[in-house]
Amino acid sequence: MTDDDIQLIHSPLTQTYSADGHTLQIEIYRGAGSLWILEIVDELGTSSIWEAQFETDTAALAAAFLAIEKEGIHQFVITAQREAEETERGLAQTARPRVPGATPDFMAPLSEEELDELDGLLLDQDTEEGMTLDMLDGFLHALALGPETVLPSRWLPKVLGQGDGDMLPPVADLDDVKHLVELVMRRFNSIVLNLEQVPPAVYPLWPITSFDADEFEDAQIWAYGFTEAVKLSPAAWQPLFDHPEGRQWYRPIYLLGADEVSPEEDELTRSPAQRAALTAQIEGSLLRMHAFWLPLRQAVAEREQARRRSPKVGRNEPCPCGSGKKFKKCCGASSEWH
Repeated sequence: MTDDDIQLIHSPLTQTYSADGHTLQIEIYRGAGSLWILEIVDELGTSSIWEAQFETDTAALAAAFLAIEKEGIHQFVITAQREAEETERGLAQTARPRVPGATPDFMAPLSEEELDELDGLLLDQDTEEGMTLDMLDGFLHALALGPETVLPSRWLPKVLGQGDGDMLPPVADLDDVKHLVELVMRRFNSIVLNLEQVPPAVYPLWPITSFDADEFEDAQIWAYGFTEAVKLSPAAWQPLFDHPEGRQWYRPIYLLGADEVSPEEDELTRSPAQRAALTAQIEGSLLRMHAFWLPLRQAVAEREQARRRSPKVGRNEPCPCGSGKKFKKCCGASSEWH
């Protein structure tokens, strides 16, 4: 049998995941009548294939996110590349045949029809805790521009209205849920790509409401989704709230989306016109908050990339950054940033 004769079935949960300067391709596939295989390929083409196979593709996806979260994305890549180098030096490699065109493009933005489809799939969830499309969009924007990378294993259950540790809900039509996850990840990836443009751009999704023959943009539910994502990492977000300008940038989102506000603040969102005025401030706020957090995210990525390029430094040796301190007291200490 030749490579061309091998027919692989690719799961719709196969996806691209980018964070902190790394891009991983999570591939989940199987042969006819076999269990699911999990493979993660990094940006250099280094492949990690799980020896254990999985009964379901959702179990394989959960295992992928668990491994990335447990090691950290940088350490995951470093370990995979080290093992690949050792294999090249001493062992013969066995390559898996690839099927061109079998993997969907998880970086492609959603079309209007796909956004409508995503909206319907979210509304069809058999849970009271799931998200609407505008709530999801606010949630994803906060994750994309915030101070730290939050892995999907933490936030996908909240999108689907599940408890911590549950990746997908028990439903009759699992194919719909798989497709829902695919659409959610593509929307998240498109938000990240828009922020990486020069200059950055944002295209948030919220409804237009009608009142007394007038139409108003209303980001109230969108803002609630944003605040829910902030709650995943409250300590990491605190420097923004401690910054005078940061509080002003966050203010329209807070007023529209916070669970609890003062009576005076509540009076500022009573009418559609008031909410529309606050909504109009959000796009500018998002770009300013993104710029606020960008140096931190870049510093984290550069620090980890430097660790990958540099030889190992002893904890009691001089720090290679030139500070004159011991490594353990300088860049080797997690609280220090250079």
